[in-house]
Amino acid sequence: MTKSRFFSDVAETSSFVFAVAGADDEVVLETIRLALNQNLGKFLLFGKKEDKTLTANENVTWIQTDTAEAAAQGAILAVKNKEADILVKGFIPTATLMHHVLKKENGLRTDQLLSQIAIFDIPTYHKPLLITDCAMNVAPKTKEKIAITENAIAVAHQIGIANPKIALLSAVEEVTAKMPSTVEAQEVVQHFDNTIAVSGPLALDVAISKEAALHKGITDSSAGEADILIAPNIETGNALYKSLVYFAGAKVGSAVVGAKVPIVISSRNDSPENKLASFILTVRLVEK
Repeated sequence: MTKSRFFSDVAETSSFVFAVAGADDEVVLETIRLALNQNLGKFLLFGKKEDKTLTANENVTWIQTDTAEAAAQGAILAVKNKEADILVKGFIPTATLMHHVLKKENGLRTDQLLSQIAIFDIPTYHKPLLITDCAMNVAPKTKEKIAITENAIAVAHQIGIANPKIALLSAVEEVTAKMPSTVEAQEVVQHFDNTIAVSGPLALDVAISKEAALHKGITDSSAGEADILIAPNIETGNALYKSLVYFAGAKVGSAVVGAKVPIVISSRNDSPENKLASFILTVRLVEK
């Protein structure tokens, strides 16, 4: 897959339904308008104040809810009852939505760890780049990093990357007890035991630049060619996410995976265009 086509090659008409919890925000509504213009699907909107110009569209249904709790529960019930395929956090606290997602009785949990993953179209990188986890798991240890890696591999397969090259990030390539992320990266690599192309620990430059890798004498298959970056912690992932958007002008879509359906939880400061990219990512995850 070429990076320029990921966000543009979507079906002319999608039959998928988005359940939006908290559709009371102009940025959220603008994103939905963009999605409707691209025929991405239908929308169930849960919120306090109906936008009648939007709900005049036959692909939009408004469900009145007076609190964030009610909006979250309503959207999740729509997914549980198979009235919707994708869950979207609108203008409500992430904690409110996730509280209901994690309730066993709502039927969205699986045995897999929930993790956030983002796909970037970076002007200076030669292919789409997946980065995880930038928003959900604060300080994952080896067990959690294995699960995060498994989720990322599944996403890569779903979007057409058959044999993803994975780099577990740290500051250095040497394993040292003084830097726990290097030890954990080595343990994750050992867990997969050459069944996939996973390398680590790798510094960021080695993961994405062949020139930097060769200069350091590192020649493994993921060096300079990473499809997936596994961040050592949320601070690194979050800073990398925002640096790429603000400094590099990257386009990004993100989702929470590991539940029975993908969940759109965009950054509050993401542009409508990047929020739309998250919608496109989740459509790709459910259409496979």
